[in-house]
Amino acid sequence: MLKKLSVFAIALLLIGGSAMAFAWWDRLSVEEEEIISIGAGVTLEVDAVAGVPEGKFLVPAGVILKTDDVNEIVLTYNVKLDTELPDALDLAVTESNVEIGGDDTYAGLVNIDISLAEAEVNNADVLVTVTVTLTEPADEATYDAIKNQDITFTLTFTASE
Repeated sequence: MLKKLSVFAIALLLIGGSAMAFAWWDRLSVEEEEIISIGAGVTLEVDAVAGVPEGKFLVPAGVILKTDDVNEIVLTYNVKLDTELPDALDLAVTESNVEIGGDDTYAGLVNIDISLAEAEVNNADVLVTVTVTLTEPADEATYDAIKNQDITFTLTFTASE
C-alpha cells in the first residue's frame, strides 16, 4: 500500500512539475500583432512600442529569470500591398529612433532583430517578426535607469522594385 502511494505521489509530482515548467517557459516572451497595408513604391513609418504587460519585467538576455520576468518582446506585422500587382515588390524593414523610456541615452542596449518570412510582397501577406531584447548593462545604476521602461522605435516599411 505504501509503495503504491509513493509511486502515485511521484507521478503526481512529475506531472505537476512538467505543467509548471511549461507555464514558465510559455511566459518567457510577449507577443503583439498588427496588420500593415502598404502601397507600391511607398515608404510607411510605424511607431512601435515594445511594452511589457503589467506585472511583467523585461530583463537582459542571459540573466536568471524570476517568475514575472521575460527576456524578449515579439511584435508581428502582417504586411500586404493595398493593390494587387503583376510583379512582386522587394520588401525592406528597418528600425530607427530607438529610445528607452523616452530617452535615447541607453538605446545601444536595445537589440532589435527583424525577420521577414518572404523578401518580396505582392498578393499574399508577408509576416514580419520584430524581436526586442536587452543587452546586460555594465552596472546596476544603468539597469536601474532602464528597468520597467517602454522601448519605443520607428519601423520603416518599404515596398519597391
